Amino acid sequence: MSGGSFSTFETWWRPGWGSVWSRRYRWLVSMMTIDPRLADRRREVAEDRARRNINRLLKLLVLLGMLGALVWLMLSPTFSLQTLRVTGVHSSDTEAVIEEHQLVIGRPMIFIRTGSVESDLLEDPWVKSAEVRLDWPTTVVVSIEERSPEAWVETAGGWEQRSVDGVALPGLEGPDDTMGRIVLPDVPHETAHVDLSVLGALEFLDALPIALSSAAVVERRGEELWAIVGGFDVRLGRPTDMTDKALSLAALLGEDLPAGSVINMTAPTNPAVAPPASEEEAADDDEGTAEGGGENDGDGNDDGEP
Repeated sequence: MSGGSFSTFETWWRPGWGSVWSRRYRWLVSMMTIDPRLADRRREVAEDRARRNINRLLKLLVLLGMLGALVWLMLSPTFSLQTLRVTGVHSSDTEAVIEEHQLVIGRPMIFIRTGSVESDLLEDPWVKSAEVRLDWPTTVVVSIEERSPEAWVETAGGWEQRSVDGVALPGLEGPDDTMGRIVLPDVPHETAHVDLSVLGALEFLDALPIALSSAAVVERRGEELWAIVGGFDVRLGRPTDMTDKALSLAALLGEDLPAGSVINMTAPTNPAVAPPASEEEAADDDEGTAEGGGENDGDGNDDGEP
């Protein structure tokens, strides 16, 4: 088409600029007038863009396939629970927590939340510490450290068996002869686990040999703690250095102390033993008192004073 003919065509067929035909018209004109080298370049750019898009799509499909394979593998028996090892359980209700969290054979390992299981295990007062560990690919290890009752403790809420850290442990409702006793009925039940007197008394009994602690009694007399250990009254004073006091007392009781002696352990590095008064001393005291009374009466009569 010659230049004059194209000009005549352009003048004869020029639709409105806002219509679809207008866009087609501009495209047709541009194609008729574009430089061949520029057209080739545009075609190369379009082909290159298409190749890049195809490569991106292929990479995405490969990635999705790999993710799908990984998910299938993690949900397969290869990475599912096959062995459950539980250690350290004697009194706690660990089995209920295990059932609640569905730690059962065949459960995918990726669905097991160890932190949540540990938190629920620690809500049991018997459980002192808990660790739940995933031993890939098919084993879960649950390690429990339980508290043990140290003594019977009487507070304002009644008798309870408590561990050395003051936690009340469920079980028997009243004291028996298997553990020592701590008698502090003025301590509120709600704060007994942090009360210094309760914790100090528990520490004291825990440090004593079992032969002494099982029959020992700790109580408050006035503002101080006292204990009855091995048949001796023991003054403990404030609830401090209770382990040292217990060890020093155990060593002292290994000696041949007179029955009825009062042991002062307020200073554990320098204990004091007050022996009981002898029968002769007691009799002399009684005789002295009686004689003093008789002399006064005789003097009064001899002097004739009323």
